[in-house]
This record gives sequence, C-alpha cells and structure tokens, in this order.
Amino acid sequence: MVDWELVRQDFPALNRRINGRPIVYLDSACMAMKPKQVIDAMNEYYEQYPACAGRSVHRFGEEASNAYAGARKRFARFINAAQPEECVWTRNATESLNIVASSVKLDKGSKIITTSLEHHSGSLPFVERARRDGLKLHVVEARPDGTFDIEDWKEAIDSNTGLVSLVHCSNVTGTIAPLEAIVEIAHDRGAIVVADDAQYAPHHPMDVQDSGVDFSAISVHKMCGPTGMGVLYGRLELLESMQMCLYGGDTVSDVRYEDGVILPEYLPPPEKFEAGLQNYAGAIGAAAAADYLQSIGMHEIEKHEKSLIERVLKRLLEMDEVRIFGTSDASLRVGLVTFVVSTVPSAHDVAGFLNDEHNIMIRSGWHCAGPFHYQMGIDPKKGTARASFYVYNNMDDVDRFLEAIESLIKASS
Repeated sequence: MVDWELVRQDFPALNRRINGRPIVYLDSACMAMKPKQVIDAMNEYYEQYPACAGRSVHRFGEEASNAYAGARKRFARFINAAQPEECVWTRNATESLNIVASSVKLDKGSKIITTSLEHHSGSLPFVERARRDGLKLHVVEARPDGTFDIEDWKEAIDSNTGLVSLVHCSNVTGTIAPLEAIVEIAHDRGAIVVADDAQYAPHHPMDVQDSGVDFSAISVHKMCGPTGMGVLYGRLELLESMQMCLYGGDTVSDVRYEDGVILPEYLPPPEKFEAGLQNYAGAIGAAAAADYLQSIGMHEIEKHEKSLIERVLKRLLEMDEVRIFGTSDASLRVGLVTFVVSTVPSAHDVAGFLNDEHNIMIRSGWHCAGPFHYQMGIDPKKGTARASFYVYNNMDDVDRFLEAIESLIKASS
C-alpha cells in the first residue's frame, strides 16, 4: 500500500506558499515536479565527481563514466529494452522523433502515416521528411473523443507504408491508443512504428519488447526527471542501419589521416547519435527518476491517477458550462482532462483565474496539437484548458480544483 502523503513530501516545490496559501500543481503533463531523490542524485554528480564520462582516466572521470553507463542500463530496465545500447540520450522527445524522421531508411515512393491527434513533435518531423523525399503522407483522424477506429488503421496501412508515427497517449484527450494492435498491422505489412511515449511513460508500465514497437520517444522531464533530457529507444538493428545526423567528438573509434585525406571510423549505437559532450547529470537524473517511479510502482501510479480522474470527470460532466475533450471512460485515459468553459472568453482566462484566485496551476493553449483543435472546431488562439494529475496530487487537490471551476462559472455567468 502506497502512502501518497509520504510521496508528496518528496517534492520540495509543494512546500511553497503563495500569498500565505499552499499551491495546487496541475500542470504535470507539461512539466512534472522533481522529487528530492532526483535532485540529490544530480547534485551528487556536480558536487562529488563533476567530470567528463568516457574521456578522462582520473578518479572523477572513472566515477562519471560508471555513473553514466549505469544510468543507461537502469533506464533500459525501466522500459524493458533488450539491451542498454537501444537507449539513446537526447534533449527531449522532440529531438528523438526528429532523429528518426531524418535518419531512418525509407524506400522511395513509400507512405508515412500519422494522425490528427499528434503533438506537433510527432507529426511535423514526418511531414517535413515526406516533403523532403517526395513521400506520401496520410493522416488517420481520431474520433471526437480521442479514440481510434482500428478499421481506419487496417485501411490506411498498406504494403506501400514505410512508417507509422503514433501518439501512444494524447496530451489533449488523455486517451491511450491501441499501440500493440497497430504495431501488429504495420509489421504484417512491412512498416515500422514510432511511438510518442512522452505522455505514456510517466504513467504506465513500459515494455517495448512486449509492444513490439520499433522506436519510442520519451521526455524525461514529464516523468519527474530533469529538463533537457529525452530518450530515443530503437531496435538495435534499426539504429545500426540509420544514417547519422550529428558528427564530432564521441562518435568515432578512429579518425585516420592518410595522404591528405581524413578517414573517420564511426562507433555503433548509441554513441553514433550522441555527438559531443553529454548531459551527464541529466542522464543520472533520468535514471534516478525511473528508479523513483518504479519504487512507487507503475501499476500503483495508474490506480492512483484513475481514482483522481474519475472524480474530476464525474463532476465536470455535471457542469453544463463545461465541455471536456476525450472519452468520459477513465479506464481509457491517463490523469488529465482538457476542457473549455462556455461562459469564459478563452482558456487563458480560465488558467489566469485559477492561478490568481486559487493558487491552482493548469495549462492553457493549444498544447502543441493544432490539428486536433481545428478538427474539433476550437480556435487555437482561444485554446483549451488542461488540468493534469500525477503522483503528488490528492483528493484535496481535486476538490480545490472543482470548487475553483464552480467559482469561476458563478463569477462569469
């Protein structure tokens, strides 16, 4: 049994008081708060062995190298990668997706498939790849509730399909895509699948071997880890076949110079994608975040968030002035809810009221998901409001949020 109040004590930011009142942080889908365990792990690097990994042979260098290599192994266990070399450190999920889009081999004339529900980072890199190489781009539309019809995928994925880019969990609707079924269809027809797991990895157990996905992009900052850190998982044989996109230090085993010619010999994955000085503290923090979530238990996190979002959905659905996006079935989504209030001009006004009057922090805008907003007839400039819940939230946070929405409706009616 998890003591969630003890979990809350791990997050120093929750100790803040603004105007003498505690905060309610409901913007974890954008940025999760950091537990002291992650902060301490990163501080230990900076305070005890702040050196380059894989370069210097002195004690600090050896300690940094061991910690850096160990971090990759620990994160590989978190997603159940077959081997650590399948995990590439990146700056964020956006960079991970761009690496795949720019470097993976696709046959001339092949088709790329994406969806109307994607974060811009899950669609735009592939839109540009299609433009660059003259490939066909096909968009599978999500249903209005953020779910997908599997028959649409069976129709869209054909023998000419080279790649499918799919958001595993939407940052707007919170809905979870049937990834395993889509992977099976794609593989049967010779296509590879790239999953945007930025919103999935923080909330659910990850098993890339079980899902069969070819690539997965993860944002560490959404899973209690440091900013500026991401992970690209890729099946090793695919990473080996991909072109490099950055060149320089740490990517080579040798650079010969013969008869006026420079002859580089490049390293295998993951080093071939990790040019230059790396964010060693970030990698160590990423592993600490993975360890922290596993210490709580990913299934326990799922259950906790479900209990919170069930209460939120039930109450919001009773408010005539509130329109929610995504299914009302809490079992089909993670702990976030995106909504608009009909009596308020824009989502930014909703977020401003909650922040200024109630110390409640939510997100407003188009959440880098313009196509779905247009599909749903929402002006992206007015946007939608999004409240997202995580391990450190409790029922008191839920009730304060709901009471604030009711107060907003009264004030604006």
